[in-house]
Amino acid sequence: MYNAQEVIKGKFWIVNSAYGKVGTLRKTEEAYEFFDQTNSTKKLLNSPDELFKFSSTDRTTKEEQDELKVNGFPTGSVTAVEDVHDVLPVFRKTITSKTLHGAGYYIVKFEGMGWQWAFAPKLSTLDKYLYEGPYLTEWEMNLELRRKKREPNDEYNKINRDTSPNS
Repeated sequence: MYNAQEVIKGKFWIVNSAYGKVGTLRKTEEAYEFFDQTNSTKKLLNSPDELFKFSSTDRTTKEEQDELKVNGFPTGSVTAVEDVHDVLPVFRKTITSKTLHGAGYYIVKFEGMGWQWAFAPKLSTLDKYLYEGPYLTEWEMNLELRRKKREPNDEYNKINRDTSPNS
């Protein structure tokens, strides 16, 4: 028995076996047309129920499972639990988690690495290093990151000045 996964509601299915894709099934005006890609043949079927077990791809279910947001900032988690913080939108990834994360996109200045991007970093990371954010979108964060990387780096200039003796 094959599994037919609905692609277009009531009209088109992808047919799989236990080993992968076998072909396609489409509804025509008078019957169902099964294209078997293993041997490149077409079969007309009056009722596909005896050959196929139907399943549908429910796109609304996936949309409902989209990531949760904290104060409008993305978390990247479908189980995020909002928490309280003075300044930042923070959350825990699960109810039992003790680790706090900052919701949204950030840029963080790590020692020796300069400015780097971070999505939903741990609050301990934000406490330890200089950061900017949160940003609502990755695009906003990337604009600011590029701007920060173009700024002159004072630490670099101090370390790499020409200190060779006068010749």
